[in-house]
Amino acid sequence: MSSTKSGRKLKILLVDDDADTRQLVTMIIEKAGHKIQTAGHGQAALTLLEHETFDIILLDIMMPEVDGLNVLESIRRVSTAPVIMLTALSDAGIMEQSYFMGADDYIVKPFAMSKLLERIDRVARTLPPQETPEPPAWSSNYQLDLNNNTLVRGGIMIDLNPTEARLLSCLMENVYSEVPVPTLYEVGWGREVLPQRTMQALVENTIRSLQTKLEDDPQNPQIITRTENGFCFIPEG
Repeated sequence: MSSTKSGRKLKILLVDDDADTRQLVTMIIEKAGHKIQTAGHGQAALTLLEHETFDIILLDIMMPEVDGLNVLESIRRVSTAPVIMLTALSDAGIMEQSYFMGADDYIVKPFAMSKLLERIDRVARTLPPQETPEPPAWSSNYQLDLNNNTLVRGGIMIDLNPTEARLLSCLMENVYSEVPVPTLYEVGWGREVLPQRTMQALVENTIRSLQTKLEDDPQNPQIITRTENGFCFIPEG
């Protein structure tokens, strides 16, 4: 169920260096019926924005290396999406500067998740009417059928098992973004808690099987690649 009064489902980008915040906000946003992708620092967000468009961006101000205001300045060069600043600072000067640089709203940490959803709803009302987006160019080359557990790639049908299909679907939904191993485990096997090594092994074995089926050179994967904490789907690989 969507939290916006219009029933509109949003595509949201969260930029925050704190992993706990990313996990909590992701859970709340998804529960509200929206889609969310996350970035742990500004450059990761800008890389995502080269390939993806978002309805709303949630941007933390206090980040190491490059702070949120500098990231906001860079975002405004490539995106007109509304930006809600997340800040532990209640400094009026910082807030005024955020607005001057192109932010649309702000919320002070710590905040109740209901308050965040209210701000998202308020900003969503300013968005233009939603159009049916054209599918990305790469999608015509990857047609995944979860009912039959098959993937048609370049006109060739590839049989998958149900777990492979679920993991691939999750990776494709988060194209170009890291999907952490715990997320992939939950998608593939549910919420049953197993030893960390067991969960890691289950995910890695399934990914290797997918790489064997999809990659031209499974020993040097280009489509499903290993990242710091999980895996990433790169369709042009």
